[in-house]
Amino acid sequence: MYDVDPNLFMNWVVGIILAVGALLLVVTLVASAVRGRSGRTMSYLYMLTTLFLCFGVVVAVLGFRGQHSGARPWHIFLDMKYQPKYTAQGESVFFADGRAMRPPPENTIPFDGTDYAADAGFHPGPKADFLKADLRYYQGIADPAAKETRDGATLPKEPGWKDGQMVETYFVARIPDTAVGAAGGWEPLVKHGRQQFNVHCAACHGASGRGGAGTDAHGIVGAYGLSVAPADVTGVTFQSQPDGQLFNTITNGKGAMPAYAPQVKVQDRWAVVSYLRVLQYARATPGAVGKK
Repeated sequence: MYDVDPNLFMNWVVGIILAVGALLLVVTLVASAVRGRSGRTMSYLYMLTTLFLCFGVVVAVLGFRGQHSGARPWHIFLDMKYQPKYTAQGESVFFADGRAMRPPPENTIPFDGTDYAADAGFHPGPKADFLKADLRYYQGIADPAAKETRDGATLPKEPGWKDGQMVETYFVARIPDTAVGAAGGWEPLVKHGRQQFNVHCAACHGASGRGGAGTDAHGIVGAYGLSVAPADVTGVTFQSQPDGQLFNTITNGKGAMPAYAPQVKVQDRWAVVSYLRVLQYARATPGAVGKK
């Protein structure tokens, strides 16, 4: 039944009803000419013919199902479909530029996500998950102002190095303590990161994280040539990147890799970063990861 087009099915039903109505009209005309216009049988024929003719008029006015029209649809019951309000991308005659969507006024305080209806008016305080004010945890950013111009473009400043240790600049150097605490420690964080990596990342990068294509592919996508060769996230380039940069790549995507923010929660992204470090340590020379 799921293979049947509902519009086509209903149109066939309507067509059959109209055909029956047309047949009734012919029978009524023939019967009235042969038997006259009086009698119980003729009364039933007149009644049925009238009903089918009314149905035919309705179909003629409303049309069949599935027809496309640029005209405004008919709404017998409005059900608040048309309200005196501004909608997204709507027009406003009140403002000079005609835009209904406005930036928030200067110095206003953002709504912090408290559900006053469910809380019965009780306001326990701002919800961190709603405001996402902690840039280190929610965006992997340590210093938003740490930027530099390279090749004519303003980009995040690359991390510095001192005594073999990363000096934090734009991105956070290490996974925030908030993420570790929310997971219950490093061991559950890494364990959850492995599970999330195998679900969201292994199809391209492989269970080992080495990516590749063709005979060198470690993931399904590269093996079947479904995309460009996925990156080897265990390589030196990724080993020297700050944890926040890896988090940012998962969040916003890079190159042919799409953004995973809509699919993977913030905490799960940090877990994936922790497991990436495990894969890198497993492949790299001891002490190489995190050094340049």
